[in-house]
Amino acid sequence: MTVSADETVAPSRSASRRVLEVFRDPARTFLVLAIAAGVYLVCVVPHFGGVDEPAHFYRAYQISTGQFVPEKKRGTDFSGACLPLDVILQVQRAGGEYFLHNLSLQGIHSRRDLRISAATIPRCPDDPAKGFVTFSTFGSPLPYAPQAAAAFVTRQLDLSVEAMLVVERFAVLAAYLAVVWLAIRRSPRSKWALCAVGLLPVAVFQSASSVSHDALTTAVSLLVLSSALRALDPPDGVTARSLVVEAFVLSAVLGLCKPVYVVIAFCYLLPLLGTRRRFERRALWPIALAPVFGVIVSVAWNQAVGNLWKTDAGYFGIKVDSTYQKHRLLHAPWDFAADTVRTLVNQSLGWLKTLVDVGPSVTHWPWALAMSILAIYALVAIQRDRREPDTTLHWQQRTLVVLVFVVGLVGVIAANYVYWTTPGLDEVGGVQPRYLVPLMALIPVAIGTPRWGWTRAATAKFPLAVLLVPVLLVFIVSVTFRMY
Repeated sequence: MTVSADETVAPSRSASRRVLEVFRDPARTFLVLAIAAGVYLVCVVPHFGGVDEPAHFYRAYQISTGQFVPEKKRGTDFSGACLPLDVILQVQRAGGEYFLHNLSLQGIHSRRDLRISAATIPRCPDDPAKGFVTFSTFGSPLPYAPQAAAAFVTRQLDLSVEAMLVVERFAVLAAYLAVVWLAIRRSPRSKWALCAVGLLPVAVFQSASSVSHDALTTAVSLLVLSSALRALDPPDGVTARSLVVEAFVLSAVLGLCKPVYVVIAFCYLLPLLGTRRRFERRALWPIALAPVFGVIVSVAWNQAVGNLWKTDAGYFGIKVDSTYQKHRLLHAPWDFAADTVRTLVNQSLGWLKTLVDVGPSVTHWPWALAMSILAIYALVAIQRDRREPDTTLHWQQRTLVVLVFVVGLVGVIAANYVYWTTPGLDEVGGVQPRYLVPLMALIPVAIGTPRWGWTRAATAKFPLAVLLVPVLLVFIVSVTFRMY
């Protein structure tokens, strides 16, 4: 029996079609790539090598013991936690090894003893058998829920600190995957925008290799935006009341993540603008109060515990005067405006680069490579899903989305102006690109999805999301070589 060439080629063509089908669906694309890259990073990134990972680990451990609010200690402006000495020692030893590696990246080679011992750890005033560790502005326990739950379970199993860290990383990654996937699935439009932002290297790195609150904050921000777009184009059978209740709940949750990002909840005003409405305005008008409720929840929480939070600028020798900077912000806003413009002119390109290369301690990419990768993400973000409505956003709705982005960006810069900038400087310091990730999806949402053939992922000969495979592969390979 002979087999024709066409018959042998057919199975390979069928397999390639099945692979391409994955990249025609934004939710599946996100899951496949985020799981592959995320699991690899969880296992490969050095222990306590994530962004501020030791401090976030301490905070999660503290919450897992039932202490939801950080503790104060005389002699330090920072809040912190009383933890077992052996836990602190294990964190310091593992983190110390990675610290020496970071020094080597700067050309500083040292094998000196880091002098890590119980004698160097400050003791808790109420329990000298425990050590006191300090950390900066890591607030509400809500975005620490996954890692705190993992810490609680692993403590009961009496696992080592490093095993506990890996379990926490997996817990954060699982929560991030679930929430962002849900956001993409539920959104009636701009699904690819949510997918692209969820797969940004800096977002994937935070979700997989740092037990930070930033991962869940980004995920909830995307879910709120998705929910607002769903209120604009609700599916059949959904009532105005259910949309309003959902808006109130998610606005409050977002307000308890990080204060500045509650501005994204104002996207719930979208269905009240423009000329096309699924419900009469009188049935849906209470949704306008949802973002206000989110702001109230956020302000109430931060006022209640405001004396406990302090940024880590002092750890880096940056002399801040938040009282003076607040005075300048309120009474000389033109100075802040001028500093903001200079900051945007001089630093914005660096922010864009770091969205895809994370930073010099994680990767070491040339500008051309980083900008090319950023362009790929931009093209993926404006793709059109097969189930996307034919109608586009009204100009009033686009204006609202742009305004929310601008207010969010100014809010991030203002917070760093007050808490991270030395008085007298003419630029704002401390703004890190990872702070901008929750806002990034607003840009492609405002732009909309063109109807060009190559942007229709479901029918295009080559779905652009396939390009994210080599991009993320290059990223994780770069991380592997750079962090070891």
